[in-house]
Parts: sequence; structure tokens; C-alpha cells
Amino acid sequence: MTTRIGIDFGTANTVVAGWDHEAGRGVPIPLPGVDLLREAGPGPTQRVVPSLIAYADDGATRRLGAQVTPDLSETPGVTVFASTKSNVAGQAYDAARTVGDRKITGREAAVQFLSDIMALALLAIEDDDLEIVVTAPVESFDGYRDWLVREVRDGLPTARLRVVDEATAAAVGYCARLNPGDAFTVIDFGAGTLDVSVVRVQEPETAGAGAGVRTIAKKGLDLGGNTIDALLAEHAVAQLPLPSGDQIGRNQVFRRLLTSAEQAKRTLAGAERAVITARDARTDAVHRVAVTRGEFDALLRDKGVLRRVNQALRGCLDTAAARGFATDDIRQVFLVGGTCLVPAVQDVVHLHFDPDVVRMDRPLEAVAAGAAGIAGGSELFDHIQHDYAIRHVDRVTGAYEFETLVEAGTAYPTPQPVRTLTVRAVHDGQRRLGLAVYELAHATYRDSSAELEISYDAGGGARTVAVTPQQRQQRSMLWLNEDSPTFLRADPPATAGEDRFRLEFRIDAHKRLTVTAYDLRRHTLVLDGQPVVRLA
Repeated sequence: MTTRIGIDFGTANTVVAGWDHEAGRGVPIPLPGVDLLREAGPGPTQRVVPSLIAYADDGATRRLGAQVTPDLSETPGVTVFASTKSNVAGQAYDAARTVGDRKITGREAAVQFLSDIMALALLAIEDDDLEIVVTAPVESFDGYRDWLVREVRDGLPTARLRVVDEATAAAVGYCARLNPGDAFTVIDFGAGTLDVSVVRVQEPETAGAGAGVRTIAKKGLDLGGNTIDALLAEHAVAQLPLPSGDQIGRNQVFRRLLTSAEQAKRTLAGAERAVITARDARTDAVHRVAVTRGEFDALLRDKGVLRRVNQALRGCLDTAAARGFATDDIRQVFLVGGTCLVPAVQDVVHLHFDPDVVRMDRPLEAVAAGAAGIAGGSELFDHIQHDYAIRHVDRVTGAYEFETLVEAGTAYPTPQPVRTLTVRAVHDGQRRLGLAVYELAHATYRDSSAELEISYDAGGGARTVAVTPQQRQQRSMLWLNEDSPTFLRADPPATAGEDRFRLEFRIDAHKRLTVTAYDLRRHTLVLDGQPVVRLA
């Protein structure tokens, strides 16, 4: 049985989830040593991997996630990269840092981090038949998708990789059921940015390219949990009796306060009081500053955080209304990201939406769980997203040709056959027959018809290389039953050119392509609703 997992690579946290067949939902996968459990408001404790990677001076020794402790950040000879997703999404440029005898950019660190997390997931699952669904931002879907496939996928020779947009994944992760044309809102308030999106579920015939939604309106701010941590740290340092004129000492204390402020922010999501602490390396004194929930809320208000959040949300909703989607038309509101757990932020959200439509019980894991759910067959609504075809050899040219088996937009389950075919034997005495089933226009490359690519060499030079027809075909199609293409057994053996089996294909309620096969020589039913592959 294929194991299906979803991965949400976030600025502050990364979540890996697997599809639980019995529960019918995506659930986080433990990655011992690199993950940790975090409280997440009214919902269950959620398992996350901090999006951190640290390199030793040798450039090869790496630590990930929870292994990158605050003390490690201060260890000589160790370089820590954080918030690397911002480099991939084009929101920030992280200059290359010297690690041993080489330089590593933030983008390279992002590739290494996500590749390592995927490798750990493979080890945790121990399954050779693996499908991974990774999420990408709606607004930068194409570029982010290409980064995943071109730069990250290299370390996954045995796994199939798919990419879906984060908004769709969030809705599926919250177990929402929406219809084509429905609008919903995703408020993604993470460590680095606030993104408010009003999106519309696409019609089936237009949802086959990997992104299942179309953006109606969007507002974003370079404001996130990191900014709030800094405000808390500034609030604390202003109350400490630090020597005037000692800027170096002050900066060292402030850096430690930032780490403690992040924990205090999480504590204040459910408690009325938290303490921010920092050790002064010069005096070895431990500074402590208590912060109440009221002081925290006042800080967010006085520093303009809540005002900016309200303006972004109001601006997005106004734009959506101008385009025909009023606030009352929005079916669901999904809160994603750790900063959504701040009570004052939730209060702002409830100023605009009825509490009954706001969902926030899985803010940290919803996107990854939704990606795993999509891999497991869950969707916003019941239709097939891609075209599927069978491959055969042209008798005249000897080249491969593809014949459509299932069209994108097909509603399922299908009580009547979506296609009826006859299978012939290729040679005398053939015992095993079948069909190669492909997913067309697979969501991996934005342009699979390019004829040239640029290749870089180790010396920094570049050249153009031709893309072969075989490479173009591989990039635009995914062979779904490569491990088991022959699912029919001819007994007695078939004769070359003989019409041996009549096949009827249907799609069941679990989005599986099934086949019913009739042996034309023996006049017997040999397969009855046998699953062949799972469709998307």
C-alpha cells in the first residue's frame, strides 16, 4: 500500500504529516530528536520541526530543528540559518555566509533543510512506495513549485512528489467541504509575514494544474511573530538596569531576550502572565521581566500591530467585495500560523467574521495534514483534477502514444464505466497483460516544452544543453502504476494480436481507478472492480 505524507515548509516551523487510513485524516509523523510538541490554543498539542539548520565549520556536520538549541547559536564555529523560506519565496535575500572553506546562501540552506527533513521522513516510514505532497504559497505557486522539483526533489529518487497550494491544503486540513465557486479566507500569520487571502474554489475543468483555488483578493504585511518577539524583547530590555553606554553588552542581552520573548509570547496565548529572562554574559546575572496579558495587549496596540492587522484584513475584504465576494459570502475562515494564537489577533479577526465560520483548532498542522489528506484522496469537492491516459505503441511508427482514459473534471464515484477498452496480446504465449496508466500535465514543471536548459559547471561556467523529447515527456507525465503495469493473467496464454480482455474502468468513492476485466476467450469475469491506481 502506498504511504502518503504531506509537508508544510514554514518560516518558523515545518510539519510532516501522514495519511491515517483509519482516522480518515492527516496526522503528524514523529521525527524523534528534531521535532517538538507545542501548545496550539484550544486544539490539541501539535508536533512541529523548528525551521532551523546549523552547520559546523567542516560544512558537512549539520543539525536540524529542535537540535538547534539557543546555546548552539552561541557556539563558536557554528553557523545557524533561520527563516530560510523567505529566500525561496523571494521575500528576502540572505547573503552567503562563510562555513568552513565555502559559502552557503540562505536558499541553499533551505534546500538542505527540506531535503534532510524529507530523508528523515523516509527513514521514519520505511516504505519504498511513497508519495509526498508539498505545499506552496498561492501567490508564488509556480516559482516555489519549480524550486521544490528542481532543487529539492533530487534527494528523493524513490518517492513521487506533488505540489498543491497552501490555501487548498489548509481547507482540506480543517476537513472543510466546499463547492466550485465557493469563497473562503485563509489568514496565515506566521513568524515572518501576515498573508490574508480570499480565494475561490476553481471549477473542475480549470483546477488541474496543481492550484485548486483562484485568488480573489490578497493583502500581505512584513509583520509576523518575529516582529512581536522583538517588541517584547524591547519592552523587557527597557526595564533592565543595564549600564549606559555599553551597547555591546546590551546587544548580547537583547539577543538572549529575543529567544525568551518567543516562549513568553506562546505562554501568553493561554496564561495571564509570563516571564522573559536573559543571562548577562559579562556579569553572569540572570535578568527577569514579568509581562502580563494586559501589558502584552497594550504593547501590540500601542506599537500599531493590531491596527496593521486590522487594516490588512479590512483591505483584503474590501477588495474581495469589489470583485463580487462580500464578507457574508465567505463560507469559512481558516487561521494558519503560530501568531494566530495571540488572543488579541483573534479578537481582530472576530470583528470581521462571525465566530461560527472561523476555524483555528489546527493552526500549526492544518496545512501539512491537508497535504497528506490530498495525497490520501481528500479534496474540497468531488472531481478528478488531472487528465489520465494509457500508453501504447503505434504500430506504424513504433513511438509511444497516449490515449485519454479519464478527463479532468470527472465527478466521482462513477456508476457507469468512464472507458471501455480491449487489450490485445503482443506476442504468442503471452501470460501477463496490462496497461501503463499516466497522469498528464503533472504539477511539477511550469513549462515542460522547453527545448533548452542552462547547465552550470563546478568552475562557475554555464552552457546550454538540449532537452530531449524523452525528458520533456518525463517532466509532463507521471507513470502511476510503474511497479505493477501488468495486472491481467492470461490462462491459457494469449496469441499475438488476439483481443483477449475487455476492460471497463470506473472511479470509486475513494478516487481509485478500478477495472473490471472479462476474458474474451474463456468468457469469464477475471477482475471485478479491482483498484489499479489512485487518482488526484
